[in-house]
Amino acid sequence: MTPEIVVWLVRDTCRLADNPALQRASRLAKSIGARLVPLACLEPRRWAGEQFGLPRIGEHWARFRAETLQSLRNDLSGRGCGLWISAEEPVSALVRARQKYRVRAVISDAPLGTEERLEMERIQAEDFQSEVVYADELFRLEQLPFDLIDLPATFSKFRKVVEKKTEIFPDPPQSIPDLTLSLEQPWADPSELIGPLRSQISPETEVRTIGGEASALRHWQAYLATRALSHYKVTRNALCGPTQSSHLSAWLAHGCISPRQVWSDILDYERTEGANESTYWLRFELLWRDFFRWYSRACDWTLFRRRGPNNKDAGGDHNRRRFAVWSAGNTGCDIVDAAMRELNQTGWMSNRARQLVASHLVYESNLDWRLGAAYFESRLVDFDVASNWGNWAYIAGVGPDPRGGRIFNLNEQAGRYDPDQTYRRRWLQ
Repeated sequence: MTPEIVVWLVRDTCRLADNPALQRASRLAKSIGARLVPLACLEPRRWAGEQFGLPRIGEHWARFRAETLQSLRNDLSGRGCGLWISAEEPVSALVRARQKYRVRAVISDAPLGTEERLEMERIQAEDFQSEVVYADELFRLEQLPFDLIDLPATFSKFRKVVEKKTEIFPDPPQSIPDLTLSLEQPWADPSELIGPLRSQISPETEVRTIGGEASALRHWQAYLATRALSHYKVTRNALCGPTQSSHLSAWLAHGCISPRQVWSDILDYERTEGANESTYWLRFELLWRDFFRWYSRACDWTLFRRRGPNNKDAGGDHNRRRFAVWSAGNTGCDIVDAAMRELNQTGWMSNRARQLVASHLVYESNLDWRLGAAYFESRLVDFDVASNWGNWAYIAGVGPDPRGGRIFNLNEQAGRYDPDQTYRRRWLQ
């Protein structure tokens, strides 16, 4: 008899704990007597794709995802379950799996971008029973006090609405579900794709982020132990420092730790160490992340067009020389150049630095904002489609900014956030 399987399509929730998509797939498999099969696809459209002449995936993100998938595979193996890895698009991998197994259902975390949504439509078109689960947000869709089509136009309005509805605040994190014994995957295992893939990590990097759930939890608990959270609002705009921010962004972007877990741990911290404006502010940033995720879904393809969701002329061109100068960190504006060199060497820069280099690209280099968004997509270790493209649209004035864009006085910002030039000396020497 042909074995029956329920596929958990691993997208950006690469963890076992507090994973509603995995919970749903596990429960369904158990209820119908099928095997649970976690499947991760290294889609050629992303891993080998380009946009605006730039690779979709750079070495920093690729290294972190490789480590994350290896960690997930080890965690699953420790519970008797395997992780299938395919170098195909998800629909192609599922069609091949169907040649050997009866695929009863495909469970995926809800897609964020247009490409992921279209991929789910292709899966449905092949007659797979599929279901999407909101697995990496603070709130489930049905918990929101508005329909997605009525999403508040700005973050401030979104935050005020959801904070008033205290009954919708995040569910407690879920435990790890029971898993089933693995089955052999019906294609060659491209293990070399998640092998020793490494980027050239600068020795100056403040926090060496290693992909995976265990690494995420170790880092987060170590950060809480420093009590730096109690000063987060004061330090969050600093350009460098191991505890100036939580440095959770890469683990959140790859789904190694859930935002609900972080939220819950902050509440626990407030009960023992005391609540203040700083402890609230990290939860405030998680709300920003949630807003951009819902905003990306509400805007769909308009988030990626030149005129953005607001259908506004943002100006800017595709001058290759000016873009090369900006991307290499050779603009002559030392704060921008330092930040771009940090990005290129490490795959990371602070939130404040991201705003400054974006302002320079849009308003001083006079380039199409999408070039900056695509470059960040290629270079950031913590790239996620909603936050990256949403923030760039925000700076360019074609997204959810009520002021119509953000132009920064770069000299003033450098003096305020790097007064002794420590950051600039580090990256410009």
